[in-house]
Formats: sequence, C-alpha cells, structure tokens
Amino acid sequence: MIFPVSTESLKEAKPANGSKQTLRHQLTLVTIAGLFASAWATATAGAPLTEFARRLGCSNFQFGVLSALPFIASLACLPAAWWIERWGRRKPVFFFGLFSQRYLCFFIGLVPLWFWHRAGGGHSSLAVAVFLGLMLLMYATGSIGGVGWTSWMADMCPPRLFGRYFSRRRQLGIFAALPVAILSGYLMDRWHGGPGSMMLIVMIFITGAVFGIADIHTFHGVADITKPPRQTHILRQLAKSLKNKQFLWFAGFVAVLVFAVSFMGQFLTLYLQEEAKLSNTGIQLITLVAPMLAQLPVLTAWGRAADRMGKKPVLELAALGLVPVGLGWCFMTHGGFVLGFILSALGGMLWCGIDIVNFNLMLELSADQDGAGDSSYVAVNSIIISIAGCLGGLTAGCIGKWMQTWHWQPIPGLKIFTFYDVLFVLSAVLRLVAAVVFLPHIHEPEAQPTRQTLGFMTANIYNNLFSAVMQPLRAIGLVKPMPNENQ
Repeated sequence: MIFPVSTESLKEAKPANGSKQTLRHQLTLVTIAGLFASAWATATAGAPLTEFARRLGCSNFQFGVLSALPFIASLACLPAAWWIERWGRRKPVFFFGLFSQRYLCFFIGLVPLWFWHRAGGGHSSLAVAVFLGLMLLMYATGSIGGVGWTSWMADMCPPRLFGRYFSRRRQLGIFAALPVAILSGYLMDRWHGGPGSMMLIVMIFITGAVFGIADIHTFHGVADITKPPRQTHILRQLAKSLKNKQFLWFAGFVAVLVFAVSFMGQFLTLYLQEEAKLSNTGIQLITLVAPMLAQLPVLTAWGRAADRMGKKPVLELAALGLVPVGLGWCFMTHGGFVLGFILSALGGMLWCGIDIVNFNLMLELSADQDGAGDSSYVAVNSIIISIAGCLGGLTAGCIGKWMQTWHWQPIPGLKIFTFYDVLFVLSAVLRLVAAVVFLPHIHEPEAQPTRQTLGFMTANIYNNLFSAVMQPLRAIGLVKPMPNENQ
C-alpha cells in the first residue's frame, strides 16, 4: 500500500443483518443508482453547459471562473466531514447535499434564462452572475453529499472489492450516459440559433435533474452504517491527515495534475466550437462519447491492476501517457474530428486510471478501522484538489483574457497558434512535472514493476475486448465459454 494501511486490517462492514445476500442486494441498488447518476452528469455538462454560458455572454475570464467553480465548491466538504465525525451518520448528510444539488438543476437554466430574456436576448451581466452563483451552490451541495457518500460506501463495500466493484459500476454507467450525450448534441444542432435553442438547453438540464433525483431516491433502500460519534476539533481532524507524508506526496501529485487538466474543461469545448468549428453533436462525441467508449475496455483492467499490481505503477502509466495527449490538441485544426476523437479517447482512458486509484485510496483511508480511519482524508484531499483546480481555472481564464488577440503562425499557410495552444502546452508540461517530481517519493513496497503492470493491463484489456467480441457468438451457441475466462 502507498500508505501504512493494510487492507487486511480494514473491517469488512456489513449491512444491519450482516447477510451476504443483503449486501449483494444493496450493492446492486448502488449500481442502479450509478446509471441514473451518469445520465444526470452527462446532461448537465459538455456542449449544453458551455453553449448556455456562451449565449448568456460569459467572457474568457468568466469561463475560467466556471471551470474553477467545482473546485472552489469542494471546500464545503470541510464542515460536512466535521459534522459526520461529530454525528456518526452519513446517509442524512448524503441526502441533504445531493437532493439539494439535483433540485438546483431545475433553477440553473430557468432563472438565468428569465434574466436573459429581460435583457432582450443579448449579453446580460446579471444573468451571467446568477448563473455562476447557482452553479457554485450546486457544486457546493454536491461536495457536501459526496463526503458522506464516500465514507458510507467505504464501510459498506468489502475493501478487497473496491477496485473491481466501483470500476464495474462506472463501466455500466457509461451505457446510460452515451445516449444522453448523443441525443442532446443532435437536438442542439437541430435547433441551433433558433428562438427555442436556449429553452431546449434548459429542458436538457431539467431532464438531467429528473435522472439525478432518481439516482438519490434509489439510496432509500440502502442501509445506513453508523459510526460512533467523535468529539474532535476540525483542525485536529485535518492535522491528523496532514502528518501523513505519503498522503501529502500523493495529494501533491494529484494537485499538480488537476491544475494541469483544469485548463482543458470549458476551454477545450470553446476551442472545438470557435477554432475547430465542430457541431454540437461533434463536440459531444469528442468530449463525452469518446472518453466513455474508451473507458469501457479499461475500467475493470485499471481496477484489477490497482488491486493486484499496486497503485503507484498505475499512476506512472496513466500520468506519463497523459503528457503527449495534452500536446496533441495543438495539432488539431479546422474540422479535425478524427484527431480530436482519438485524443479525447486516450485522455479518458488514462485519466480513469488516476481517478480509480484516487477514489480507492480515499475509500481505504475513510474505512472504519476501529477509529483509525475517518472522513478527514477525504476532506483534505478535496481541499487540495479544490485549491489546485480553482487556481488552474482562474489561471486559464487570465491567460485567455490577456492573450485573447495573440496569434502566431510560424509557417505560412499552416495552423495559427492562439492562447488555446498556450494552455495545451502548459497543461502537458505540468502533467510531466507531476509524474517526475512527485511519484518517485511515493513508496509502495508491495507494488509490482511498471513494465509488469503494463503487461498485466494489456492482457486484461485484450481479454475484455475478446470477451465482448465473442459474446454474440456465445449467445447463439456457436462458441462455448472458456471455463477460466476473466478470472
């Protein structure tokens, strides 16, 4: 393990009656909820969100602020973690935070749209301010509920299944998100520029809110696992995790990487709209569909590699692979759909490895170990990520504002470089810094060599693809299943 926490010492907490059947049933409910959650997240992100903000009149700097808002809002996890430790119950905090977040989606489109119409359908500073304020509130309530969910799931799911179960859950969620992404892009293209185009985006947000509320309602059937209340001061609670040097090296690695990747949020979608001149459907296919499809064959492979080969080699493979992906966006020109699709697919494939390791570590450190684990690690991790992402988004916004008119064409007749390319190069350099500066200081004695991990990943991905290709033949009885396949 990267931290001095043994999975064998973690309590494999069970629901109230302790039966395996009940545990299986409740994990199934969590998986079903993940389908609704994926549909919600897809409907409220990507081209609809960026196009709505652009039509309201957001400037480059305000787009930077929009990219930073999720990270700023993560600071709300501090009081949530403190309250969970003082109260010992996660489910009520989860319901309060995430029900509030999902119901806010009804107002995020309708209220700014009302101010936008009052301004005559043009630029409205008040509509932009209200929109950004509601987005901040939505992200903050999501952060509150997220702390409760992570700690709750850490005590419910057996630690030996962290990687496999949550990878599979995320994999199934992709199937729910794909049609939402494609359909929303198609509808936006069909009504693009029309009088009802803004209302269409609002309807996409409202539909997403319905899926999101269904997600949280599903958890009514999942039993709460209470913890003994801890009368601890919030500063002492945070100081405990800050004394763990290995945790800090890992948090530093994630912080630099998040700072680098936060450049790519809203500005990549803007780049595809303004420079590559892609349709909304094309943007949805690149920014949402491509990474989702790319994750399907690798999600379980990343989870198994993290469980069996170690977390550090997984981080090394993913972080170093993200460096050329960041640079690759500089070579995408007008109409370069294929290159954009490939880069986005590779980025999604690699980033999910880092995301799985980060999530699994937070689960392990949040698991109830006779008092050894608590929500402070989740809180500190969220705070560090929020600061990094906030600074990254604001930095990108400032660069976009200062270099808005800058352009450079080194070779006549070829691509003209703009501030977007500056963001892409800076992002790639920072990704390399995260890999070569922070990862060497993370110690995991049980980890296997990186090259061996790559071989393990390759074999797993091949097996997953082979199984997917052969599944139709097995269904009609032409091919018999292998007895040890996917074991």
